[in-house]
Amino acid sequence: MNNKIQNKFFTKLSVIYDTMDKSWDKAASAYGFKCTGCSENCCETEFYHYTYIEKDYLLSRIKTLEQEERKQVLSRAEKINSQRALAKKAGKSIRIMCPLNKNNLCMLYKFRPMICRLHGIPHELCKPFSKPVINPGCDAGAPLFNSKGYIKFDRTPFYSEMAALEINYRAATGKSKKIKQTIAQMLIP
Repeated sequence: MNNKIQNKFFTKLSVIYDTMDKSWDKAASAYGFKCTGCSENCCETEFYHYTYIEKDYLLSRIKTLEQEERKQVLSRAEKINSQRALAKKAGKSIRIMCPLNKNNLCMLYKFRPMICRLHGIPHELCKPFSKPVINPGCDAGAPLFNSKGYIKFDRTPFYSEMAALEINYRAATGKSKKIKQTIAQMLIP
């Protein structure tokens, strides 16, 4: 795929991300919630990502880091992948900081994937032919969330938009296999 076509997809993805961020900010503000990091740090969670467009977008942005920073990120990703593989083999799960996290900040925050954007506050997801599933949000915000009651934050439209964009991106790139990778796995071929 040429860069011009890929950039059109990345522009559409950026618009979806901006819409997500505004919606999340609005709901978080209604709770009075501001993520300042915590011991439950979601950047240590083994989140899986399922879209090639987000993977390719993130990989294209990794290239914007200084060479030494990029080397450090890739080194951390390799270590994380090894540690998680060992833990999985032992039947355990472990919490490890994302390879893009440096000094408790995401090095590519503006380009972070969807799940990194939507995590934290209570939300709902409406699956076809089912009642909405409501998630209570992170433990760090629980006192705020519980005192206010549920303020509607529906992730469904974002997942739907992302799915439609991913279908078109896969058609344009010829990618057809399923993807289920952590950020560390995305970074190491």
